[in-house]
Amino acid sequence: MTAPIIPPIFPSSVTPAGQPSLGHSLRLDDGDLVFDEQAHDLAEVTELDALSQALRLSINTQLGTDRLNVQFGFDRLAIGAYAYNLTTRKEYVKMQLVRCVGLDARVRDVHEVFFSDDPRAFDAQPQLDAVAQEQVVAAVRASRDYTVFVVIETVTNQPLTVDAEATLG
Repeated sequence: MTAPIIPPIFPSSVTPAGQPSLGHSLRLDDGDLVFDEQAHDLAEVTELDALSQALRLSINTQLGTDRLNVQFGFDRLAIGAYAYNLTTRKEYVKMQLVRCVGLDARVRDVHEVFFSDDPRAFDAQPQLDAVAQEQVVAAVRASRDYTVFVVIETVTNQPLTVDAEATLG
């Protein structure tokens, strides 16, 4: 007698072709559901967009506020409590982002975390000369409002860059 086939816990975690799925969800706009006027239904997101949305949601959720999963979220409150200067705050944010994003089973690896004032942030903007880059860095540091970028590899071997806002200072 053969053992019964038990369906996976998350049936949508695999595509019909047997490949890993990055998800399927309802589209959110600043935390609100989006209505698709043409379809007369709630808008949906799939694959990379679904993963990106889920990761942003986890980053924007304070650690410990989800009663069903207290490990879900990003610990924003501790930034001011434990990190004493800009460098240590940035390192703390990086560690928290790696922990937060790395908990998602659809993330294979976190390759890189960098901030909008880091030299790496200008790789995608070759049109900016050194003077313009210095102006951007000065403006970011003066405002203390940073964009942080998390470069990941998904379980489907696709790269994804997720950005988040952070106030440091």
